[in-house]
Amino acid sequence: MLTTAESAAVVGALRRARRKQRVASIHWVDALYQVYITGLVAVVAVVLLSGAVGDDRVAASTLVDVRAHGAAVLGTIAALAVFLGLRSGSRGGPLALEQADVRHVLLSPVDRGVALRGPAWRQLRFLCFASAAIGATAGQLALRRLPGNGAEWMAVGALFGVTVVGLGFGSALVAAGTGLRSWLATLLGGVLVAWSVADALDRVPTAPATIAGRLAIWPLHTDALGLLGPAVALVLVAVGMRLVAGTSLEAAERRTALVGQLRFAVTLQDLRTVLVLRRQLAQERPRSRPWIPPLRTHATHPVFQRGLRSVARWPASRIVRVLLLATVAGLAMRGAWAGTTPLILLAGLALWVAALDAAEPLGQEIDHPGRTDAYPFDRGVLFLQHLPVVGLVSVATGLLAAAAAAVPLGSPVPAGPALVAGAVAGLLAGCGSVVSVVQGAPQAVDVLAMSTPEIAGMRTVVRTAWPPGLAVLGTLPLLAARAAERGVSDPPPLAATINVALPLVSLAILVGGWVRFHDAVHEWLRQAAEQMSPTAVVEKAAAEREAAEAREREALAESRRLAGLPEGADGDAERAPKPKPKPASKPKPKPADPAPGFRGGTSAKPIGRRRDTEQ
Repeated sequence: MLTTAESAAVVGALRRARRKQRVASIHWVDALYQVYITGLVAVVAVVLLSGAVGDDRVAASTLVDVRAHGAAVLGTIAALAVFLGLRSGSRGGPLALEQADVRHVLLSPVDRGVALRGPAWRQLRFLCFASAAIGATAGQLALRRLPGNGAEWMAVGALFGVTVVGLGFGSALVAAGTGLRSWLATLLGGVLVAWSVADALDRVPTAPATIAGRLAIWPLHTDALGLLGPAVALVLVAVGMRLVAGTSLEAAERRTALVGQLRFAVTLQDLRTVLVLRRQLAQERPRSRPWIPPLRTHATHPVFQRGLRSVARWPASRIVRVLLLATVAGLAMRGAWAGTTPLILLAGLALWVAALDAAEPLGQEIDHPGRTDAYPFDRGVLFLQHLPVVGLVSVATGLLAAAAAAVPLGSPVPAGPALVAGAVAGLLAGCGSVVSVVQGAPQAVDVLAMSTPEIAGMRTVVRTAWPPGLAVLGTLPLLAARAAERGVSDPPPLAATINVALPLVSLAILVGGWVRFHDAVHEWLRQAAEQMSPTAVVEKAAAEREAAEAREREALAESRRLAGLPEGADGDAERAPKPKPKPASKPKPKPADPAPGFRGGTSAKPIGRRRDTEQ
């Protein structure tokens, strides 16, 4: 066993060699271009979001509620980070190592802690940078409606984001290093989250995570106890780095393989594969016995019954995740009703993520194209029969979000507009999930993009933004009801909600038609793209010419057979290409007679003096 210093030297040398190899394969112009595009998109997104918040300052009563309950609500986010960290650590996370590190470095006679701390620090550094950027953006949006200094809001938001990441990442390292059981990690994290939620509702004493949430509202109320959150995060990270050597090799091997495939699927924009790999990474398996037994043994509508049985076998973790997403969507709807318009983005995205689980039966059909092609009817008919289950589950999730938005606490959404808006938002979120699953991954060779490269980028943007955009579009009835409540429009809130909901329901019907004729439409587009391509036109003409010549030969052979002529006689022999005569070989020149006098040898080798003097 090597010493710690020797282990660090060996591991550092191996990683430097791999890093040099990876960096050498990336041109600096490509890297600079990626950084430029990423920074430009981030700046534009922040500016657009900031400009979208055109609402007035919050009222005095709302400001009192923010000071009283804001720390508890934000503390719930910290509690969720700890919960996810404990769950990830109990399953071998949070590190996503390379396969070479697991196979060679961790199995070599070096200190495992030295080998794992390097990747852990790099991953923590990236997460802290991303969380600081998100927190600063959130602070910049908060100062639009809340009093205080803009720089202070951005600094506090960035610090709170780093604290949340430190709590979650440190908890994951501690859980992985100590070998915490999955059920115990779920229990501890669940208790912490439940305590924070109850604290936000003023039902229990102050939760531990609420103390960390006090840091995020320092511009409104400075509390020195808020510094305990960053302190605890530092302690968890330090202890986790100390215990990181206890990470299970089997769990690291499994996680490495799945994370590598997950990154590849994300690169290919294959959302269906991403969902399947994420479930495998979370060890989320369907129940062997359904929550509710089937009512009928002989199903009249087998596809619909199969979808219901799939939902009945959801594991408890998936049910809890859908409930949490519905709660997040409901709270975002409350915030949008109170005046923060950009929260409709959060509500729509939460419902869309929840609806992706509802589209699981449809996704399983798409995963087996050989089986669906063997059916005696079109695939679009089969896909269309899966949509009722997706719609039912998605609408139920939207109604749960509406119930959370209409809870009579603080500034609730009226029950009528909340139920209509929630149902429509859930329906459109289900449509977005169906589009995400049916469209699948982009084709490896896109004929239309190759023939018209100028629209390739636009197609990629539309393809990526279309499914979640449908979910966000479903929240428009809530904004219509809010405008009617404030007197901007004439009809009452419920009537305004219904007026906007009807066109959106029509849009959902159009999505169903798109699913039914998806294959036919894409086949027509493919043929149109081939006709637009000059290369495809030339290849098609050559194929048609070869086919015509083959038909002519077959007709000639058939006429000879009817005439009783043998194969290859008469005309065939005349039309057969005659072999070209070989050109006559030229006679080789004869060697000239030797000149009189001394004789030289015929070999290229040197000749002795005695032989040269012979006559």
